[in-house]
Amino acid sequence: ALAAPRTLRVGVDACPYCFMTILDARHAAQAVNPQGKAFFYDDPACLLDQLNGWGGPSLTAKEVYLADFVLSTRTAPKWVEAEKALLYHNPKIRTPMGSGLLVFSRREALEQHLKERPERAGGRVLTWAQALKEGERRPWVPADVFTPSKAP
Repeated sequence: ALAAPRTLRVGVDACPYCFMTILDARHAAQAVNPQGKAFFYDDPACLLDQLNGWGGPSLTAKEVYLADFVLSTRTAPKWVEAEKALLYHNPKIRTPMGSGLLVFSRREALEQHLKERPERAGGRVLTWAQALKEGERRPWVPADVFTPSKAP
C-alpha cells in the first residue's frame, strides 16, 4: 500500500528534471523514492521522462502521485495514485512543459472537461503504464522546450 502523498509547496518546490519552480499545482506530479524522499514535478511529462532515463538523476519511484487537473487549484493539488489516473494527451493543450498531458482521476470528469472545453477534444486517453511505455521510445517533453543531457 502507498503511504500518502507529501505536501507540495507551490512557488517553492522546484522540479528536479527541468529545474522550474512549480507555479501551477493543477499540472504537478510527485514521486517518492524507497527512502521516503519526495520529488515534485511541474508537468507529468518531466516525471515520465526522468523515470525513463531521458535526463536528471536516476530515480526509483516507490510511490507516484499525479494532480487531478479539475479537482486541483493552482495552489492546492488534489493527488491521485498514478496507477489509478487517466492521462489525456492533446499537443494543442498548453501545459507547463508543453507536453499536452492532463490528468484526471475519473473518466466522467475527463468527458465533462471536454464538453466544457471542446477545443481540447480529439486527444488520446492513456494509463500511467501506457504513458511510461510510450516514453521509452521518445521523451514526452518536446525537444524545443527542454533538452536534458541523456545519462550514459
